Amino acid sequence: MYREFFWDFDGTLFDTYPGMVKAFITVFKDENIDLDESAVYKRMRQTSLGQTFKYYCDQNGLQDPKKMRELYNPVEEKLEENMHPFVGVKDVLERVVDEGGHNYLMTHRNQSSLEMLDGFDLKKYFKDAVTAEKSFPRKPNPASLNSLVEKYELNPENCVMVGDRVLDIEAAHNAKMSGILFDPDDLIVEPVEPEHRIHQISDIIKWID
Repeated sequence: MYREFFWDFDGTLFDTYPGMVKAFITVFKDENIDLDESAVYKRMRQTSLGQTFKYYCDQNGLQDPKKMRELYNPVEEKLEENMHPFVGVKDVLERVVDEGGHNYLMTHRNQSSLEMLDGFDLKKYFKDAVTAEKSFPRKPNPASLNSLVEKYELNPENCVMVGDRVLDIEAAHNAKMSGILFDPDDLIVEPVEPEHRIHQISDIIKWID
């Protein structure tokens, strides 16, 4: 059904949320603020990292979410070595390529995403990538997706965006392509209409054309 797969990184290809939540809680704890791990994770999944910073700063009287984000980044980077791909990721990426399709990385994370892919011998399955360094507007703005569609002269009808949050599906639809929502713990309750909703990455194999 699909030949061109656009992949979100955090929470889709790699199980990065444990490290992200740990780093998030650490920087707030340094401000003598204790947060609930499950609540932080849920808010990250249902909104975004930036919105989660804004929410908890507002709740706790901190005036500068940007400063907290700057403190968070080096803490989170130290935890990257413990992050790993979800079960089934390699098999799906490999199958896409074997069937003549292509994989593209579409992430707000920086070049560390490519380094982590390379560390698990997965980077070779990707034709191209858009990371934070390319400074596109953030999802759900479709500019980053559209740039690759135009670069490789793709038909959006053959394209699909795989992500774990509403903004990934909205970005896909804004780019006139389909969306697969990876929602392993059924946390996404906002109105969103992905073409497919899955609990495990291996489910994607049946939609590879």
